[in-house]
Amino acid sequence: VAYKVLNDGGSGWWDDIIAAIERSTDPNQDLDFSDHLEVISLSLGGSGDPDDPLSQSIDRAVENGVVAVIAAGNSGSGEQTIGSPGTARKAITVGAIDKSLNLAGFSSRGPVVWKNETSGKIWTLVKPDVVAPGVDICAAQWDSAWSNRQCLDENHVSISGTSMATPHVSGLVALLKQK
Repeated sequence: VAYKVLNDGGSGWWDDIIAAIERSTDPNQDLDFSDHLEVISLSLGGSGDPDDPLSQSIDRAVENGVVAVIAAGNSGSGEQTIGSPGTARKAITVGAIDKSLNLAGFSSRGPVVWKNETSGKIWTLVKPDVVAPGVDICAAQWDSAWSNRQCLDENHVSISGTSMATPHVSGLVALLKQK
């Protein structure tokens, strides 16, 4: 199942993303959640924290039986750089490693630190939850994007990012659920 939530430039609105996450819990929208998707994989993000609407929608989906695997983001080596919805409490947030098993320099890092608006208390959450290969991954080429980074043949390119690491984990989760 694919839900397109971003435009051809890679931008979109939280409302559209939240609607797709909610749809994953009830694909035919009959209020019977037994047909929920098993795994959702998101490689997108923006500013936020575990209490924002996008992170909360991920947590609700997980409560309804969906496993949510989310890219940590590519905001670099500084602390507290993970974006929402990777900040969701119940998400499996994925960072990227290279072939030598070193954390990629671009991979966002935790911890996630935020102030609860109701209590005023400062909270901390350890993220990312896991890391996976995300550097120089050979992937299908889209249009002429990254044409100078071809690998395998003219239909594939070598690219890096937590968006390349996340599908590794999503696939592993699907295999574990199948087993």
